[in-house]
Amino acid sequence: MRNQYDLVVYSNLSVTPHMRRIKLHGESLKAFPTGQETGYVKVDFSKDKNTKIMRSYTIRAFDPERRLLTLDFVDHGDLGPASRWARQAKKGASIRVFGPGATKLLDPHADWYLIGGDMSALPAIGANLEALRADAKGYVIVEILSQEDQQLLNLPTGMEVIWLIQEDSDPPNKQLVETIRAVNWLPGRVYPWFAGEFDGMRNMRAYFRDEKNIDIHSMYLSCYWKLGATDEGMKRAKRIDAESDLEGTNIQ
Repeated sequence: MRNQYDLVVYSNLSVTPHMRRIKLHGESLKAFPTGQETGYVKVDFSKDKNTKIMRSYTIRAFDPERRLLTLDFVDHGDLGPASRWARQAKKGASIRVFGPGATKLLDPHADWYLIGGDMSALPAIGANLEALRADAKGYVIVEILSQEDQQLLNLPTGMEVIWLIQEDSDPPNKQLVETIRAVNWLPGRVYPWFAGEFDGMRNMRAYFRDEKNIDIHSMYLSCYWKLGATDEGMKRAKRIDAESDLEGTNIQ
């Protein structure tokens, strides 16, 4: 994560009411490696040298010829430094990123797939679906904030998409967990891939590991955020979870 890229905003578009797609450009991207979709970069939102504000964002796409790096931002309004920057960033605005970090790809040898998460996971979900083989089958289950937040996903015909609208009274990922439990289990070896809120991912881990007996190396679960916690608080929770669950699947 040492490679630094000083970039500028090339375009900033609203994909859905709660998702913005920002393309970043810079000559330094000549050195950016290809094939890093589903990986991540650290974006530096720091205002000065004394206060470091770094956030991780999935690489949605990279065009090496045009030197364009595409990142999707969930639009939370002006509630945090990243969302605030994404809303206000104009063409030509400067931003520094570091990376790339490791990719989070699906197992190409699985018989079928169970993929999903909330809106924070949509960039990685979209990039993963585009890399799937043409005959892949399974389910894509995404919890979104409104009906208008549905995105057009490029996916194999054998993949069924289920959109869930999060109710205001429900905790994050509640419907997601319930729907996963209710899907028709297909024959063969499944590869679950999910990302979202910390507690929701813990519930999924328990289901896949304890009830479905899925090996820890045959699934990917990642916490992208934690309700009521800062980014630093979420990272602390993940460390504690890893220490208390050394025999099982840690939330990454």
